[in-house]
Amino acid sequence: MKKLWVIVLCAVVLVGCNTNRALSYEEVAMKDLGKGDQKFYEHAQAENGVYLFYDTSDDKLVIYFNTAHESQEDYAVDFTNFDVESDGDTLRILYDKNQDRGESKTFQEQQFYRIQLDKEYETIELFENGDMAAFTSVYS
Repeated sequence: MKKLWVIVLCAVVLVGCNTNRALSYEEVAMKDLGKGDQKFYEHAQAENGVYLFYDTSDDKLVIYFNTAHESQEDYAVDFTNFDVESDGDTLRILYDKNQDRGESKTFQEQQFYRIQLDKEYETIELFENGDMAAFTSVYS
């Protein structure tokens, strides 16, 4: 009986020590962001663009799409088809940017995506409509 408990205890310890994480993402509402993420949001909301916040304590990224400063004369901008891919030491963040002039101003002005990292990456690349793009700003 004692051997059985030792085996069970070892199995529990090994399962608990498993650090295999999967690369994943989810769209989140601003109210669901942590306090550190919300501070980043306060700094980033002044200008339209794509922002990256890297939270080193949780190995996560927050991507913030902001179009809140579009005027009626400007094109309405919508970000869709968000995805992440891993290729060795490179993380690719992909999305499509759609613009529409006039009638359909029903796009979301702000979108947040939380990416849970599975490992450390040397490079983070951003792709807009299949073309390499740049972040408006990066925070850590």
